[in-house]
This record gives sequence, C-alpha cells and structure tokens, in this order.
Amino acid sequence: MGDFSRVATNDVEERERRGGGASSRDISGALEAENMAVRMWRYSPGHEMAYHRHRSQEEIYQLVSGGPQDVVVDGETLTVDDGDWLRLPKDTPRRICNHSDREAVWLTIAAPRGEGIRDGIRLDPESGEEIPRT
Repeated sequence: MGDFSRVATNDVEERERRGGGASSRDISGALEAENMAVRMWRYSPGHEMAYHRHRSQEEIYQLVSGGPQDVVVDGETLTVDDGDWLRLPKDTPRRICNHSDREAVWLTIAAPRGEGIRDGIRLDPESGEEIPRT
C-alpha cells in the first residue's frame, strides 16, 4: 500500500478564530498535506470572514450545509446553495457571509499551501485597499 494519511473530521480539533467568529478544522494539517490547505469552516448566524485576497493561493469553496448563503466576490454578492462549488483566483477579493439564521459549514481547499493564514491579505470592503497586519 502506498503512502497516505487518514483522519476522521471529528478527530480534528475545531478552533475558533482569534477574536471570535467562525471556527475551523485544519484538515490538511491533520493529514500532513504538503502542497495544499484544506479546512472545514463553521459559520454561525452573523459570522463573516474578513474581506480578503491571497498572495499565492487559488481557493475552492464548497457550501456543505446551511444554504443558501452569501459570498461577496469582487464586490458582487452571490447566493450559494448546499453542494455548490466556487473557484477563486488568488487576486480575487472574497468574503463568506452568514446572513441567515442557520449554521453554515464550508469546505475550503487552497493551493499552493502558501504561508498559511498569512497568505491572506485583508482588504477594506469599501475601498478595496489593503489593511496592514498589526
């Protein structure tokens, strides 16, 4: 049998983002993936990710459950249903928004692995200007 790794989702610690908001499970970390980042995100009602783009990562999002949900892509709001997939080039601004009364679960896949959380560049939603990290 070849080299592989396996993990059950519930065996991967779910962590809330620093400062509150959505929580996630680092699936790629648990699997020791070298060239991609994979996370399961849980957005409670009212949670939104920061408006951002990436330095190096192309991302794919799938809404697993809780739809319909909103995703802001380059200033345009898209409505996404359960099972829908989105591909987002590294330079495209994006933000997942849970404006519903339901919890939403998202799968995100990014490659290359990049600098992890530091690969993201936060943007001001109004101006699109970069927000420096503090």
